[in-house]
Amino acid sequence: MKVLILADTHYDNGSRHLHYPASKRVLSEFWNWLQAESSKCDLVAVCGDVSVKGTKHLSELDFVRARLDELPVPYIAPAGNHDLCATIGMEERYPDLEEYEYVRLKETNYYKAFGEAGVRYSKVFNGIRFIGFAIRNEDPDNQLPWLQSELEKPEPKLVFGHYPLVRTRAGGFCKDWDYSRIDKTLLDLTAVLGDKNHNVLAYFCGHQHINSIVPMGSTFQIETASTVLTTTSYRVMEITDNEIKITTHRLPYMDGYAGDLTLPERSIDNEHPTIHEYHYGNRTDLTLDIKYSKI
Repeated sequence: MKVLILADTHYDNGSRHLHYPASKRVLSEFWNWLQAESSKCDLVAVCGDVSVKGTKHLSELDFVRARLDELPVPYIAPAGNHDLCATIGMEERYPDLEEYEYVRLKETNYYKAFGEAGVRYSKVFNGIRFIGFAIRNEDPDNQLPWLQSELEKPEPKLVFGHYPLVRTRAGGFCKDWDYSRIDKTLLDLTAVLGDKNHNVLAYFCGHQHINSIVPMGSTFQIETASTVLTTTSYRVMEITDNEIKITTHRLPYMDGYAGDLTLPERSIDNEHPTIHEYHYGNRTDLTLDIKYSKI
């Protein structure tokens, strides 16, 4: 089984302004690339932020859903903070961009566009349970109990969300930057996903627009950088009966970076001595082999 993993694809319909103008030239070819690349795979997973202003503009989410529905394979697309704002009051900081929806989960734009599968996804492929989930900070939607119940099922699991739960870098800005979106649920998520009894083989996320692979309890947290910004990255996961191989790639039609790298003056630590390594990742951030056993 082969899985194509993307993150932070950030479709912007251009209303108000282009929040990420650098993504425009990437997105002009992105959908054609995705259609062709997904035909070589069995599943596509997008780790959140499929939109830029989806919490306010349903049309962005409807557009992405329609394009994903055209893919020749199934997809998982849990919401990110630009799709389903996690933090109460964020609309005061980012009006018309990342607005908290003071409604039930089923009344949010993301649910209207993607339905139940966009916030609670759980299916078994080839003996592995694939779980996708979206969560808001205080968990008003009772996502944690649902996730716990899915994790208690017997199969080995691969889990897809949006937010990093443990530090993605030992130094630099990612040591402490932007874990606050879900600080009320972060420790509970870390505990439940890292519990060895739940047999989570890996937890995939996005959000910070860097590539990283770090231990998280008994599993690994694997963050994929934005596919349409800066390092324009994606991952490929190949699954056999007893091994998972994860590799990292850049969009083949892109040269250089798409826009400015985040906080370049704080993009260095001992394991990542260059700005490029900090954002794109070093050897340990880019490949991973996981041995596992099916039930």
